[in-house]
Amino acid sequence: MKVQVNWLKEYVEIDAPAAELGHVLTMAGLEIESHELLDEEKGDVLELNVTPNRGYCLSHLGVAREVSALMGGTFNPPDALKALEKTWGTSPVAEKIAVENLEENLCPRYAALVIENVKPGPSPKWLCDRLHAIGLRPINNIVDITNFVMMEYGQPLHAFDRELLSGNKIIIRNASKGEKFTSLDGSELKLDVDALVIADAEKPVALAGIMGGANSQVSETTKNIVLESACFDSSAIRKASKKYGLRSDSSYRFERGVDIEGVITAQARAACLIKELAGGDICKGRIDVYPKTRENIQVELRVSRVNQLLGSDFSAEQIKEIISRLGLKVEAAIKDGNLQVEIPGFRPDLTREVDIIEEIARVDGFDKVETVFPIASVRPVRITPRQTLLRKIREVLCHTGFSETVHFSFIERKQAEGYLSSFASTKDKVISLKNPLSSENDTMRTSLIPGLLKTVQNNLSKGQKPLKLFEIGSVYFLDSQGKRVEKSVLTAVVLGPYELTPWKPRGKEYDFYDLKGALDNLCSHFGLQVSFPINANKSNLLAEKSASCCSEANELGYMGQLSPDKTEIAEKVFVWELDLQKLEESLPPRPRFQSIAKFPETYRDISILVDRQVTSQKASDLILKTGHPLLKRVELYDHFEGKKIQSDKKSLTFALSFQSEDKTLSDDEVSPLFEAIVQTLKTELDASLRE
Repeated sequence: MKVQVNWLKEYVEIDAPAAELGHVLTMAGLEIESHELLDEEKGDVLELNVTPNRGYCLSHLGVAREVSALMGGTFNPPDALKALEKTWGTSPVAEKIAVENLEENLCPRYAALVIENVKPGPSPKWLCDRLHAIGLRPINNIVDITNFVMMEYGQPLHAFDRELLSGNKIIIRNASKGEKFTSLDGSELKLDVDALVIADAEKPVALAGIMGGANSQVSETTKNIVLESACFDSSAIRKASKKYGLRSDSSYRFERGVDIEGVITAQARAACLIKELAGGDICKGRIDVYPKTRENIQVELRVSRVNQLLGSDFSAEQIKEIISRLGLKVEAAIKDGNLQVEIPGFRPDLTREVDIIEEIARVDGFDKVETVFPIASVRPVRITPRQTLLRKIREVLCHTGFSETVHFSFIERKQAEGYLSSFASTKDKVISLKNPLSSENDTMRTSLIPGLLKTVQNNLSKGQKPLKLFEIGSVYFLDSQGKRVEKSVLTAVVLGPYELTPWKPRGKEYDFYDLKGALDNLCSHFGLQVSFPINANKSNLLAEKSASCCSEANELGYMGQLSPDKTEIAEKVFVWELDLQKLEESLPPRPRFQSIAKFPETYRDISILVDRQVTSQKASDLILKTGHPLLKRVELYDHFEGKKIQSDKKSLTFALSFQSEDKTLSDDEVSPLFEAIVQTLKTELDASLRE
């Protein structure tokens, strides 16, 4: 929005230089983008960056009112309505034109004046200079006056050649489907039913609020004109302007809202100027279609609230003086420290008490608002036990060579039903989506395995092996009562040959025990002992290569090899799935610090022969129980089966560590305890020492 400073001086007293004026406006929210000095006669031109909420400043009168409020000069707008009443003739306007408004919601007010016997021609120098200064091209005196008044009042106007209006009638309506319209700039449009048009009895003559039509424009032969001034719905103008690719100074202002009460004032100003510069006779009266009169908003302004928000000490009289300069009306009587403020039509952005308080701060100066830092306690960020658990899981698995994946929570219904038994019972059901993205993603996942298998297939197709992947996510199903159930799950998958490293045999593939070792390693970081007492009864796993994962009596999940008929992957795929809630519930209490023992350990090895059915874990637990409290650690470091021992036996070798907190243990103290361990193993497991 370009503003000519000399033009502003016609409405407000300005003694300050243009640079200072620009600074004052910038600090009040009307940022000056450029300052140009045209010549001595035209003076300075300031280009303002007007934000969308300040449409009232898209005019010289609007900016002049701001300058008056900010700098204290007297604001003197022209009294156009009284001037018009003195100049119009005796011929009634109702006999010259008729107006019918079929879209009162989109056009809440439409006013029309008729001026006869006009003489279109070049504009006088002063008018051309005004338009040139703000970047507009003069056309003829009538069109130039409508543009001049638009820049003066912020109210778009349009002049029709009355002889080109069929039936001497104006109809505000929506366009018909495919209705043709040629705008003043030559654009040929096919309108849709959502376009608001100004039409005569036969055709559209203007795209409402945006641009007039070539079929009714004022030319050198025009004698009688219809002067239009209206208020249109902002959103309707914005949508039509974007849709049909037409932008104009008129649409720019209607999109930001115009003063519905100023419609006839700007029209009166234009009519008087047309009579002065183009001659003619103004028909008496006006057609003003205004079905729902706007009522000014009444806002109660509390003085205490103003001072509380701004940290100021304004009195009621000071507040009244500030907001009165903005054109807001304040009730003369001040009661109980409150002011009754009436919001005029040119400020549609003010609707609440806090809006007016912001205006007080803006006019008085934002720089005068004291800076006060908020007083608040700073609380440290607290990490929940679940977050700590997940962080540790990710850290351990990533350091073990796994890569984390993330997949959609939607899978194919067939897959969801196939993996329903992962965490649900036979009576539970899958959850279908009402509006799925595709037929392949129409059901909430019941397991994380299908998503991981897709990633496995994509990697294998690119020649990527081996693969060690994991995912933390939720699975969903309906229980027997129809209630939605969501479980947080940890799933991991391994397959393919070992990486080429010095400490792994070449050619060997990852198997069940590699995955079990990764799980044991993960659980050891939480001090959790996991056992695998029975095979997992899962339809998607091989029965002989599966196991339930338990912590004492709490079943955490399952692990095993996927059945080849459940996947299209040729390699052997090993997976585990754990219920994170049960895993969290099974975690032991937080360990306490224990000081390092002052006395050294005493070591013994024991190698025993036991039946093949006896697990090393069972033997280790029995040894530890018998040697308590001096026996601190039991570690298996050799497991042998071969020709040198019986076919139904196996050899287990354990390293035992004895330690006392009170003294250094001697052989005389360790040997009886060692003999007791040997005797217990013989009695409980039918074990014998291997020679």
